[in-house]
Amino acid sequence: MTELTPVPWEDLEAATGPPTATEVREYVAEMTGEVSDAEADRDGFETVKTAYDAWKTDRGEDRALSDQAAAFVVAYLLEREGVIDLSDAPQGSLVERRPSAERLRELFWEREQTLWWIAVECGVHYSLVTFWLWEDDVPLAERNLSDATQRQIEGESGN
Repeated sequence: MTELTPVPWEDLEAATGPPTATEVREYVAEMTGEVSDAEADRDGFETVKTAYDAWKTDRGEDRALSDQAAAFVVAYLLEREGVIDLSDAPQGSLVERRPSAERLRELFWEREQTLWWIAVECGVHYSLVTFWLWEDDVPLAERNLSDATQRQIEGESGN
């Protein structure tokens, strides 16, 4: 592989599982079911904190996602599900900051921007950008993988 060789998500998931950002989805699903519109914490702090704290407590030291990354992913997923509304936040909605699949592909592959630079431009954590790429099935580049992950993928594919 070369630095810009695409790595399909199916290959990556076969070797290492889904992206680390997916580990918070079950906590978001629980919050989505528990919070009704009438009692919704519209600015999101308490709702995000509840899901985040449950994730952190349950996962303990087995967390693959950093605390800051988890906060961004949890807030994004809760907002996307309509549980919280960040449109009046000083930085604006996380959902509205998300580029379209076409734009993500353009930034990442055609312009060869890095995950961290896309994150800077969108005002989010790079783990959320990785999650967006996964949602839209935009492959990562070889440069985004550790040597150990590359070896795992090569082992899975028999190369």
